[in-house]
Amino acid sequence: MIVAACVGGPSSGPGTPDPATSPSGSAAASSAGETPSGDPSGDPSPTASSGDTPTPIVPSSQPGSPSDACSESDANRVFFRQAAASMAWSVYCAALGDGWFVDAGSFRLANGGRLEITYRGPDGARLALVEGNVCEGEDVETCAPRDAMIAPATFGDRDGTLGRLANGLVLDVDRGANPSWRATGLGLTEEAFRAICAGLIAVEG
Repeated sequence: MIVAACVGGPSSGPGTPDPATSPSGSAAASSAGETPSGDPSGDPSPTASSGDTPTPIVPSSQPGSPSDACSESDANRVFFRQAAASMAWSVYCAALGDGWFVDAGSFRLANGGRLEITYRGPDGARLALVEGNVCEGEDVETCAPRDAMIAPATFGDRDGTLGRLANGLVLDVDRGANPSWRATGLGLTEEAFRAICAGLIAVEG
């Protein structure tokens, strides 16, 4: 089964956004690990493969749903609700201000599930989230690198560890485990990055 929703273009490797990458306009959910394209109209675009008929998830009409605060469009909020409904672990989205938009996002269900999403912000700032099976069998120093540890920090309602990369900041929760959660920021002050990570929202499926 493949369900696609438009949220933006590709990101680089696990949790490390690549400022040189340009948007291509796709985000996807896949049970088989494929990378299908999205519909640039911004509407969820369910398609079927291998004879399955996927059912799109309609945005909740109930006020106060946690996903209502996810940036930046209804299509993105549907994307996160689809992911949250599909995963056995908590899915988080970012609530960002003006000038931020989703660059790329995808999730797949294989091997315990994995979600990746990248946001672009003002003055070249970037935020990337990788959640679930972050390492997928790789060595933790390869899949979740950091040059130095700074201090404890929060990832939504979870306790994590703030670290530094050569070109940015990183926050890990349960680093190397399955599931785990990782946020990477470029072009952000430590104060701004901490605030964004503390404000991450656990989405209800």
